[in-house]
Amino acid sequence: MNHALLLDTSSLMYRAFFALPTSITGDGRPVNAVRGYLDMVARLVVARRPGRVYHVLDDDWRPAPRVAAWAGYKSARNEDPPDLPPQFALLREVLAALGAVVVAAPGWEADDAIGVLCAQASEDDVLEIVTGDRDLLQLVDDGSGGPVILVLYTVKGVSELIEFDEAEVLARHGVPARRYVDYATLRGDPSDGLPGVKGVGEKTARDLVSRYPDLPALAADTRSLSPKLAQRIAEAGEYLAAMAAVVPVRTDVAVTVDEPAAADEVVDDLARRHNLEGPVRRLREATDAT
Repeated sequence: MNHALLLDTSSLMYRAFFALPTSITGDGRPVNAVRGYLDMVARLVVARRPGRVYHVLDDDWRPAPRVAAWAGYKSARNEDPPDLPPQFALLREVLAALGAVVVAAPGWEADDAIGVLCAQASEDDVLEIVTGDRDLLQLVDDGSGGPVILVLYTVKGVSELIEFDEAEVLARHGVPARRYVDYATLRGDPSDGLPGVKGVGEKTARDLVSRYPDLPALAADTRSLSPKLAQRIAEAGEYLAAMAAVVPVRTDVAVTVDEPAAADEVVDDLARRHNLEGPVRRLREATDAT
């Protein structure tokens, strides 16, 4: 791998879809997310100059094992806008014709496929994960005995990114990256249907992470907590146990890695038919320049 960009493609496609006005091809297909995504990748390649780029997709955005552990996992999410899902199929066609590397974990989320790529990396690799999902901060590693893993967190498209190394995770969230799972579990994440422990916000979550080596130790020994907080931790026992199967990014699942040969005539035809000439040209130029 050496220096690689691991793109949370699903996250970036959503951002592109909502950032750009709807554009329609001659046959009536919407393409704004695909156009925006390809331009994002071109800008990232120019700015970061990676040796490899991996486009990582959700295979299942609500994996059965996570739902089995916590039925509310992502259960309240709105349905995708109808113009978005077909664009993922078009993006796959374009990426295949470009000879791009596309990765997924069957039955799992893009986060998990990214986790597997990180776990399989060599100690001399530098991996930059581009995402708008804070859950991936748990993978950040400065490379003591393994690869360097950074998260480039999207703030405004990819023109404004927060680069998270271990020091930045600690500075912004008050916990080490390796304990981010515990912090996120305690605090909760309403967007994922995870309520957290009642009455525990970011400040209390940071304090508890600093005082206990892990969540089982917290659940087993609450004597130093206030009676009210101790009661809330006890009442959240089922939730805390379930989160062990929900919040951690998986690093042990199977992944598929598709790396087809580039087909210039095919991608040229796709670009013409779907009004993608500009984004395809810019991505080719960016890739050729690295």
